[in-house]
Amino acid sequence: MLYNYHDLSLIKDEIEFVDTAVIPVVDVDITDGRLENSNNIELMQHVLFLLEKQLKGRLLITPLFSVINNDSSNVVNYGNQLKDFGFKHIVILTVNNRDIEEFDQIKLNSIPLENFEADVMQSLVKDEMTNVLKQIIKFWNQ
Repeated sequence: MLYNYHDLSLIKDEIEFVDTAVIPVVDVDITDGRLENSNNIELMQHVLFLLEKQLKGRLLITPLFSVINNDSSNVVNYGNQLKDFGFKHIVILTVNNRDIEEFDQIKLNSIPLENFEADVMQSLVKDEMTNVLKQIIKFWNQ
């Protein structure tokens, strides 16, 4: 499920089945890190699109959370809201290591997408999505 009106209007009735929330966390910085960060955001969007197609009806993908100077406090607050709402599993999806111990984390590889042809890029993104999918299934089985 996505963070849109239609899906969110159904979420409370479906919380028994949609028991996992994925919080994508990205760095934003218009100075030195802007190109790397924009690449990581693009990678995140591609992976999330494929992941949602695979697990539609089993997880909610929240909007991207932007972090400045590694301040993840809003991410933790939102994760706690999701937990209180009824989600059993809260997963932080990120490209950078995060200092968030409250929730499961999955770290994507930083892939310079601009350096690859479209078919290679699609293959790399699909591989990342597959790794994320496997880790989420592992969390479910714990």
